[in-house]
This record gives sequence, structure tokens and C-alpha cells, in this order.
Amino acid sequence: MSEIADWIEAWGGPEAAACAVPIGAGGALAPHEIPAMAHAIPSRRAEFAAGRDAARRAMRRLGLPAMAVPMRPDRAPLWPEGLCGSISHDADLAVAVVRRGAGALGLDIEPATPLDPALWSEIASTDEIGQPVPGVSPGQVARLVFAAKEAAYKAQYPASGRVLGFEAMRIEIVGDGLVARLRMAVGPYAVGTAFRGAWAIIDGRFVVMIEAPSINDEADLGFKLRNTELTHPTGMVSRTVMR
Repeated sequence: MSEIADWIEAWGGPEAAACAVPIGAGGALAPHEIPAMAHAIPSRRAEFAAGRDAARRAMRRLGLPAMAVPMRPDRAPLWPEGLCGSISHDADLAVAVVRRGAGALGLDIEPATPLDPALWSEIASTDEIGQPVPGVSPGQVARLVFAAKEAAYKAQYPASGRVLGFEAMRIEIVGDGLVARLRMAVGPYAVGTAFRGAWAIIDGRFVVMIEAPSINDEADLGFKLRNTELTHPTGMVSRTVMR
């Protein structure tokens, strides 16, 4: 098992398992997974197959049967009952984490290289990128903030069903820990809700894991939830990061 999967399992605890599969080495798709790739280009099919293969291998590590993970109409993975998980990939590797329980996880992997400065303002505020991270350049911090927002987006989505722009969260980096804090109310999550996680650089990649708080935990939700309908926030952007 890869060092990335080892790190994820150490972070996730005994109820979590992770696996990494090289792109192009994924096994056959389950019947319920095939329709999602009916019109996909070969590279996308390879990414999808590797991610689902990684998810099934992770299930086996938990002592479970290898079950299908179809794509929902909103492109999010449909995890088997009693499991939560997340999948991410780059050009060469797909990684999946699966955990028993009803919580939500967000995983993202990105190359540990500086992000193009032309993109910084689209991803993060100046103070986010200016956070001091020993041994990491501002361009790499920008990339790490990007990865953290992708992971936090995945973690919040199961409960909210909301597509968010990068401006919806602020990332705080503290040592090898991360907090993604909402700047707006989203579904059941109030302004100030904290999504907590961790990051590492492994095999030349940023690896970020973030966990969604319980919607009954006001310490993390920040404010008492309101029983009123939330308006659709402005500034939304189209995203396809569910994988």
C-alpha cells in the first residue's frame, strides 16, 4: 500500500481504509457504474475506473465486500449504505478513502508545486496565501489552499447539496492541521462552521483530508441553526470535482 494511503488511514482511524491505484490500472467497472462513463473520453474513463477500483480495495481492507459506487445525477459518488468516503486523482494516481459511519469526508491530492500566480486571486484571498508555512513557498501555499477548499467542498456537499465558489470558505493552516471556515450559510451549516482536517506532502503531492462536523455540534457549526429557508448565495461557480 502506498505511503499516501498509510497517511490517510492513520488520520482516519480504525474505521477508515484507503488505497491508491495508478491511472490506467483500474479494474472493470461494476454494472451500475458503467452508465456514468457511457460518453466519457478514454482518459476520463481511466480516471473513473482507477478511483472506483481504489474505493473497492479500501472496502476490502475494512473486511467488506467490494461494492459498486455509482455516480449520482449531480456527479457525486453514491456510497453504499453505512459508508462514507471520498475519491481524488491527479494525472497519474487515483486515491480513495472509505470509512464506516454516516459522517462525510473530503479528500484531495494535488501536485506540491506552486500554483500559477494568475490564478491566486480566483482561489484565495491575499491573507490566505500569505499564511506562513515553514518550507512552503507562497505559490505552494496557494496550491495547498486550493486543495483544502476542494476537500472541504466535498465534505460539505452530502449535507448541503450546494455548489460553492472558492470565496465561500477561508482556509486556516496551523502546522499540519487545516480549518476550512464557511463565510456564508450553506444548507444546514451556518456562517462560521469549521471543517477540520490535516495535510501532508507525500511523493511530491499535497494530500488533504477534511471531515464535516456533525450538524448537531454548535461548537463547530459556529451559530445556532436557523429554521428558515436559506437563500441561494451569489458568486457560485460550476465545479466538477466530485470524481
